[in-house]
Amino acid sequence: MAMRKKKVKRNKKGGIKKGDKIHGQKKGKKGEAAAYVTRAQALAKLSVPLADFRKLCILKGIYPRDPKKKSAGNDKTYYHQKDIAFLRHEPLLNKFFELKTFMKKFKRLIGRREIKTAKGLEDRKPTYTLNHLVRERYPSFDDAIRDLDDAVSMLALFQSLSADQARDIPAEAINEATRLYQEFQLYVIRAQALRKVFASIKGYYFQAEIMGQTVTWLAPHQFAQELPPEVDFRVMLTFLEFYRAMVKFVNFRLYADLGLSYPPKRNIKSDSGSAEVAALELEMKEAGKAQQAQAEQAEKDDAEVATTVAADFGEQSEEALEIQKKLAEANRMKTTFRGLKVFINREVPLRPVYFALLCGGVTEVGWERGASAASTAGPGSAFPADSEAITHQIVDRPPDSLELKKGREYIQPQWIFDSFNIGCLLPIAPYAPGRAPPPHLSPFVDDKAEGYVPRQRDILDRFAQEVSGEANVGATAEDGSVAAASSAPGSFEQFGEELKAEAKGVLYTEYREQQQASAAARMAEAEAEDDSDDDEEDKPKVAAAPEDGMKPTHRPTEAEEEKLRQKALMPKKHKRLLQRIEKGQAQQVEANSRLQKKRQKSEKTSSK
Repeated sequence: MAMRKKKVKRNKKGGIKKGDKIHGQKKGKKGEAAAYVTRAQALAKLSVPLADFRKLCILKGIYPRDPKKKSAGNDKTYYHQKDIAFLRHEPLLNKFFELKTFMKKFKRLIGRREIKTAKGLEDRKPTYTLNHLVRERYPSFDDAIRDLDDAVSMLALFQSLSADQARDIPAEAINEATRLYQEFQLYVIRAQALRKVFASIKGYYFQAEIMGQTVTWLAPHQFAQELPPEVDFRVMLTFLEFYRAMVKFVNFRLYADLGLSYPPKRNIKSDSGSAEVAALELEMKEAGKAQQAQAEQAEKDDAEVATTVAADFGEQSEEALEIQKKLAEANRMKTTFRGLKVFINREVPLRPVYFALLCGGVTEVGWERGASAASTAGPGSAFPADSEAITHQIVDRPPDSLELKKGREYIQPQWIFDSFNIGCLLPIAPYAPGRAPPPHLSPFVDDKAEGYVPRQRDILDRFAQEVSGEANVGATAEDGSVAAASSAPGSFEQFGEELKAEAKGVLYTEYREQQQASAAARMAEAEAEDDSDDDEEDKPKVAAAPEDGMKPTHRPTEAEEEKLRQKALMPKKHKRLLQRIEKGQAQQVEANSRLQKKRQKSEKTSSK
């Protein structure tokens, strides 16, 4: 029998149809392009509307892809075939279908005014949980801690909002977000895990160290928020729905590690007085002895870690010194406000200040929030404003409107944050009421890496070293680092010379001193020769310039020539990227030089 030939689609001229591949293969049906589908194709495969598809992708952690070959055009949104196949087996998909069916029946009953039947149907409304998604996306607890930044920031955002029926923001979501955020704050207080605080225009940035991981979040200011119309809060509520389920698991595990019951008990009196975290202090006070024992155990564990690292790497090694430095800073922050009894005035934001004080080990805190006209202390406050036990009072008003009392210090709120960041109590005078406080520097910025160290940073670092008794140690470390940098072995020949000197009985320190002295002498000789050469060659160069018509050019060094060769071999895309990087670095250097000149100018004017 004659075999049938495979039909090939051809155009009018007899050639293979445009857009087809080998033997009439359609475009996008084979190879890399076939591994992706558009969003419309994904909706058709899953048989769900766009809103449910977005919600399902957010809950499952699936995001669009950007393939190199886009078979349907560049204006489409693409997803991977495996991700869509992953969604087809999701149990939530059936729940979405059940909810859709329920809403059809419910609306039909409401339209017929069958209220009793509709209420009975509403009691049987399908529900679902996201517990399996939390276990699926975070196989280990460390994975959940690493992804805790966005979750806590989202909770902090929604706990500052109010329910809005027009924007589909339910009150239940706001209440649960507030409760979970306060429970997380209580854990940070109990574990004294807070490390950095910064007050900015956007809000308050916090950073805590939890299970060896750094968690950074932003808490907005407690003002009346205007919801922007261009923001789709349905998408944000979907993220919030998953983060609420996730933070429940995390809080339960964190509380279990501290030996506390979850959920914690609430103080109804403090809660009614808008004391926020103070409402959960009942659990903290009941576990006071356990907290003290845990603090002692934590100190023992830190000492064991330091001794282990010192035994493994040596007491004077960089690793051991770095571990000891970090442990010392953490212990200073935990005891920054120990022994203080602080009262917070009504005009001061209570939540961030109260949170930073408790993380710093303050003894007691009082406040005026929610105080009645007959009382000078809010519900749940440790003491009233006229108590003689108060050591510091935080105010944010002119001194003329204050009734100053003897035996206590009056300070602005910035003093709390700056003192906590460096781990010791700063002087009171710069933060006195009515004075412009010093610049509030961000602890999240490495000024040395940026290339410019502000004057206030130098002051804070020196003060911290003096208080902790590390002023001389810091100077020794700087000298040592400079010496280490200058004495770094540059080649195997230098290493061989050091071994030869050691074999002759010369100590390594003496050998390094000799090398540094000889290097300094050579540099002085080279500078003297350069000066003499410049004096001799200045006149001939000036005379030759008009005749040649050319200016003297800078000869590139070997490193610069090698860099130019590498740039010449780069593709255009990489070369443009490198140019942008170099431009950004040049702008950063220029900005640092402007700041340095501005600082020198201000110092000169102030000295006059």
